Amino acid sequence: MDINRQPRVNNRQRLLVSSLSIGKEELRRLCDLLQERANSAAEIEVRLFQKNQQTDEEFETNKQTIRQSFLLKITVSGDDGEELWGSIEEVFASVNFPDSVASLFVDSEATLRHGHNYYPHNSFRVYLDFTKPAVFDFSRMPNQKTPNESNIEVKGYDATWVNGVFSEIRKFIDARSSALSFVHNHSVYDVLLWVVGFPISFWICWKLSELIESIFPESGFATSALYVYAFVGSLFIFRALFHYFRWVCPLVEFKSDNSRTIVHRVLLSTLVVAWVGQFMYDVVKWLIV
Repeated sequence: MDINRQPRVNNRQRLLVSSLSIGKEELRRLCDLLQERANSAAEIEVRLFQKNQQTDEEFETNKQTIRQSFLLKITVSGDDGEELWGSIEEVFASVNFPDSVASLFVDSEATLRHGHNYYPHNSFRVYLDFTKPAVFDFSRMPNQKTPNESNIEVKGYDATWVNGVFSEIRKFIDARSSALSFVHNHSVYDVLLWVVGFPISFWICWKLSELIESIFPESGFATSALYVYAFVGSLFIFRALFHYFRWVCPLVEFKSDNSRTIVHRVLLSTLVVAWVGQFMYDVVKWLIV
């Protein structure tokens, strides 16, 4: 079977995944769901497949090839660079399945397109990017949205199939939103900087005022310079904590059994509560007095 035909795509639905937290078992459930929808696409394709000049034997063989080609082949990549490719059962049953998944890629038309130069009428493509933003990458502006390539695309000539598959995948993803994903949005850092960052930086300068004044009691310039360093240093720590926050609560998260995410979240929560709590205590005390 070698038919160089690209059917006109009348319907296309695309989703940029903005929030997802999922473990291995749930990821397997998603892949099983995708396989079910691929099977329905295969049956639609077989019904539309035309005999033309083929013999009865060739016609039946090609229809069987179409069905077999809709058995999904998935690609799972790990953070360490390892990569698994194969059927859903082969990949998830493999002893080499990575503890920390970096990405998952599924393309329902890949086998037909690359193996037989045949383009099916209905197909989907799923890419989940589980990579985390680096904590100490200060070349990336914190006020910009966290980059993530996760996306879903469903296309085809059959509007019922396209809309149904897209709706089901979207419902699956929406039910598994990641925690505090809003911190990855555009301009969140700017708001937090004005509401939290600047006030706390001034508060830290006030807390260090006795020490700063005692170091250079006779030099107003040196004292002012130390205040500037204390203020800028506080903002630097605030930015690092914001990057850490994004790393601890990723936009698209793979929940590994061996992950230390819980430990990091407890540590971050402790730091934030201790820092902000002391700040609020001093503010309230200052207002009362």
